[in-house]
Amino acid sequence: MDLEYLKNEILPVREQEIKDGKNLATTNPIYFVYSLRDMACEGHSEYLGATNHKGKEPERGYIDSYEDEPEFKLSDEDMEGPEEVTQFYIDEYKAVFLTSEAAHEYLKYQAHNMNEPYVFVHHSGYSNHQMDKLLR
Repeated sequence: MDLEYLKNEILPVREQEIKDGKNLATTNPIYFVYSLRDMACEGHSEYLGATNHKGKEPERGYIDSYEDEPEFKLSDEDMEGPEEVTQFYIDEYKAVFLTSEAAHEYLKYQAHNMNEPYVFVHHSGYSNHQMDKLLR
């Protein structure tokens, strides 16, 4: 671990972001970059245990079971073997950062490799003495 880099480069940016009021309500913010992964289950389901931080809602639709690589569609029009499915979205972890600036910079050059990428702020955990001491 390069402690000098942490001390001289990362932590000063973090301190400035906190002074500027970014994520004021989050104790020891940690910035995660997520991408949405689409999944499907058979039938039109009202309840799915999977969630995503972006809040993208599940969609009811159809796939054509006669196609080699079935594509999700909202209508069963022009399908030979339509099957009811519910498409839903889950978070796929891509990267973690100690500063908002670095997380958003990552999105600039990696977004083309992800599906609807976004930054979500988590906290390091309550009573996490190791992170509390490191990040204060």
